[in-house]
Amino acid sequence: MLFCVIATGSLIAQSTFGTILGTVKDSSGSVVPNATVLIINIDENTSRSVMTNANGDYEAVNTKPGRYRIEVSVSGFETFKTTEVPLVARQTLRIDATLSTGRLTEQVNVTANAGVITTETQTISSSFESQKIMNLPANYRAAGSTSPYALISALPGVQSDNGGAFSIQGALPSQSQFSLDGISTTNVTGNSPLRQAFPSAESIAEIKVQGVGNAAEYGQVGDVTTISKSGTNDFHATAFWFHQNRALDSNAYGALTKPQKIANDYGGSGGGPIRFPKSVFGPLGGYEGRDKTFFFGTFEGFKFPRGQTVQNTVPTEAMRNGDFSALTNVTVRDPLTGLAFAGNRIPDGRISPIAKSILSLYPLPNVTNPTQFRVANYIRNSSSSLNSNQYDIRVDHYLTSKQSVFGRWTWKDVKQDSPNNLSLPSNTNYDRYKIFVVSHNYTITPRLLNEARFGLTRNDSGTAFPFDGRDFTAKLGFTGIGPTFPFNGLPNIDFATDVTDLNRNRADGASQSRTYQFNNNLTWTKGRHTMKYGFDQRWIRAVSPLGFIGADNYGNSSFDGTFSGNDFGDFLLGIPVRTSYAIITQDNDGRTTHYHFFGQDSFRVNQKLTVEFGLRYEYHPSYTDAGGNIGNFDPSVPRTGRVVYPTGQQARLSPGFLKTFNACPAPAANGAACTPVLSAQEAGLPEGLRTVPKLRFLPRFGFAFRPFGDDKTVVRGGVGAYNGTLLGSIYFSLTGTLQSDVREFTNLNSGGRPLYQWPAIQSGGSGITTGQLGTASFRTANDINYKDPYSVQYNLSVDRYVGFGVGVRVSYIGMKTTQLAWAPDLNQMRSSTTFAINRPLSDRPFPNWGIIFTRTAGATAYYNALQVEANRRFSNGLTFNSTYTWAKNLADNGGPSSTSFTGETGGGRAADLYNRHAEYGNDYATRRHRSITTLVYDLPFGTRGKFANQIHPAANAIIGGWQMSAIFLAQTGPFLTPTVGSVDPSGSGSGLSRTQHPDRIANGNIDNPTWYQWFDVNAFVCPGLNTRVAGNCRIGVNPARDAAPIGRFGTAGVGILRGPGTINLSLGLNKAFFLTERLKLEAGASFTNVANHTNLADPQMNVTSTAFGRITSARSSELGGSRTGQVTMRLSF
Repeated sequence: MLFCVIATGSLIAQSTFGTILGTVKDSSGSVVPNATVLIINIDENTSRSVMTNANGDYEAVNTKPGRYRIEVSVSGFETFKTTEVPLVARQTLRIDATLSTGRLTEQVNVTANAGVITTETQTISSSFESQKIMNLPANYRAAGSTSPYALISALPGVQSDNGGAFSIQGALPSQSQFSLDGISTTNVTGNSPLRQAFPSAESIAEIKVQGVGNAAEYGQVGDVTTISKSGTNDFHATAFWFHQNRALDSNAYGALTKPQKIANDYGGSGGGPIRFPKSVFGPLGGYEGRDKTFFFGTFEGFKFPRGQTVQNTVPTEAMRNGDFSALTNVTVRDPLTGLAFAGNRIPDGRISPIAKSILSLYPLPNVTNPTQFRVANYIRNSSSSLNSNQYDIRVDHYLTSKQSVFGRWTWKDVKQDSPNNLSLPSNTNYDRYKIFVVSHNYTITPRLLNEARFGLTRNDSGTAFPFDGRDFTAKLGFTGIGPTFPFNGLPNIDFATDVTDLNRNRADGASQSRTYQFNNNLTWTKGRHTMKYGFDQRWIRAVSPLGFIGADNYGNSSFDGTFSGNDFGDFLLGIPVRTSYAIITQDNDGRTTHYHFFGQDSFRVNQKLTVEFGLRYEYHPSYTDAGGNIGNFDPSVPRTGRVVYPTGQQARLSPGFLKTFNACPAPAANGAACTPVLSAQEAGLPEGLRTVPKLRFLPRFGFAFRPFGDDKTVVRGGVGAYNGTLLGSIYFSLTGTLQSDVREFTNLNSGGRPLYQWPAIQSGGSGITTGQLGTASFRTANDINYKDPYSVQYNLSVDRYVGFGVGVRVSYIGMKTTQLAWAPDLNQMRSSTTFAINRPLSDRPFPNWGIIFTRTAGATAYYNALQVEANRRFSNGLTFNSTYTWAKNLADNGGPSSTSFTGETGGGRAADLYNRHAEYGNDYATRRHRSITTLVYDLPFGTRGKFANQIHPAANAIIGGWQMSAIFLAQTGPFLTPTVGSVDPSGSGSGLSRTQHPDRIANGNIDNPTWYQWFDVNAFVCPGLNTRVAGNCRIGVNPARDAAPIGRFGTAGVGILRGPGTINLSLGLNKAFFLTERLKLEAGASFTNVANHTNLADPQMNVTSTAFGRITSARSSELGGSRTGQVTMRLSF
């Protein structure tokens, strides 16, 4: 019966409604058909009725989350009534009824286990309802945001990394969908959640996470949905204030003082029935909205004036003039002779005029000894203030007893000052949101229901820089870049160790994430089948600044002391070791439409067993660019490859860039023919320049078995396939490469001497059209036949209600994800004992090219976990959830220097094109052991409590109305990977552009690690060298100074060491004063990491660093940072 209806659709037909179902029996155990079941919404005083079928079963689908009473009546039996029963979003809640014969109405209380465990589906989900959202001591405003996004990390099965990205039950962050009232709030420019795209916490009824066993209705492995509050039949309003300052905080790890901090979050909310009195509107008449039309709205403002200390290392007065004589440990050589400069001074006539001009952006030292070297000798305070305002409004209306609609509008504006290094003025960052949804729910017949939903999410973000970098750079006099620039910025100057980098790069730009979404679900109940069919279509637009290498049009120059023995010395001489640039003419403007269809059937085989079948189809055409500003590299043509561009956009191709890879019809060179350049039509490709899967069918199967026929024990599980939706990150890989003239240069000849010097930034001459063959950089191609990643997830759970309102779940969760992205260099040479710089271009797979970075599918991840959860919904003043997870997550696409979860484009660049398995190991951020507990407890004392409820009002004012809340986290550390840079032991050229693995000569783990030595640093050395000293770790890069390559990569693996774990207890205490029966004043305080336990951050993992293996900072994320305090007040009625 599943596919007797064909429907059409994109990502997820995101219903937020739940289901109330059950079986009606008489006292003998016989089923009762044709009984009337009345579902009453307590807050709205609205109701709907359904009938039991021949099996005594009833089911009320598409039921709005809220508080309900259930009444069951049939002739000859007493009426069955329940007390309040809460229904949360997407919950399937079983309420069975047993009827007794008689004439009198009898009140029957539902047992405490109603809804505590999941009895009807395989789905494993968890949620924070308003009670926890408002009261848990997360203090997320301390991070400068009113968004409760950070609170999600305290939910079961959710793991965050250092950047705040979430993995849900082992899925990658890009495999989780975020939505608000059923409309996507995913950032389509990067396939990540829009972290500010939440209503005010005052407007949130529930945040729900589903991560295991999602039905075919849902496309991704993980699903996070936020449900907004709706108005009720009674008027309610609140005024609130949250305050934080540094007096409530502890010093950060290693800090002697606290930064200035005064944060105030304030606002109000209100809701109720919409009523227009006749006395106000006169001849227009009035309107009585009770039981019919409701509103709820909020305003929230946030003011966070704060400062930030900028600490930089700047050159001393003497150094700026070329005088290094005061530095006893530095000898500056003349690159022309190899001899030391007389008196350790660079003559003024040898100092580059460009270097002198750039030094005008570097202030003089203002702290410590102004002659000291390589220390933070310049300090200033700068504003990093943050302000935001937000409005939310929702209206619900019942058109008839069969039709209802609701609409919600959210608007938010965030602005922040962002300090720059050196003496540059601060940026102003902005982040703006407009989110709208309207939904129509229609009971066509008691067994046929339709839900339609339309919405949009618009986000605009960007940066403004109040400095004219265009004019400054044009006056520097570089040849090969400028003199005009399409955006504001500055050249990028990168120093190895001596001086703070000038890295303003692109200084302005705007991003836009646009999603317009329509979905429709049709639910049909027939006999023991509940079938659902739906589609979801999304119109997507992703606009962002185009960027390739650092400052792009402004150029990038790197200095590491190769020529003079000191990186600042090389800078004064104007001799970089590497340079690069990209000529960008327009930004990214990607567009696509996604389509998804699904059908599913929940089949109640008998009173104990329910099985679920589903099938989902997804089609995700690749992004096209509105300006035709994309290109791709196709390696299918041996030795040359071919490049493709959108049809009709040949005029946009960069002539200078085409020359650098010997584009046809040029003659053959370096043992390779010219590189074909074809339009998409000529190449037989879509205009998005890659093919996409068109037969992506995703089956789902699940079961729920109640072995004893009650709602106290259930065995459930299932298996399902889930597609990984690809969004902006993959598209942006293709943008601008053929049109932007991207080139990189290594400033070394075979003898280790420089090839060019400022004002030139390459050896090919003064113009960009005469670049050297073999220097073309393709950053980044996509596999022409790119496959969407997909996961097969399998799970088995046993749930048991153990009494006292507590349910326990024990689950095995497994998942294999294939076709994950990884990022090799297609032009990597085979390993050799010859220096890569001395090898002929013909040794490259594609001799016409330099670097060809690509994103390609094929990587794999395996996740296995055991999870134990104890949960109690809010009842009698207590709610808690405690979850322990043991997890192992192995993958081969994190790259050699992973410090976070990988994104949709994979992790870091793979070191070896020919051996992806070298990157196989423990995922960095998936902790082996993780335990998280959340609790909210109304202390049972005073007139409203269980104890001392007859005391005098004065005493009650002291001991009554107290509430305690807590979050406790204990987890082991991330998995760490040693790295080494600026070496090329394989002779393949990999080390010239990618981080490498060192050699591992011992285990490395130690029993009692300390901050000073977290692991055995002597277990790792530079590949082929029995040393890890920076000055001696030289292999394979510069023939004049380095050891010859050894023809292999380093032997150390990925995720072989474990970092510091996290232990954190956060507490909150709140006191309520009941001023009248309905008017309440609350005052409270909450503290994260109340014990101020130091949770160490990761140690330094670069083997050549003098701090290798040492920890110099503490964590500031994952609920593990230093203590923060917050006081609150709330007035409500």
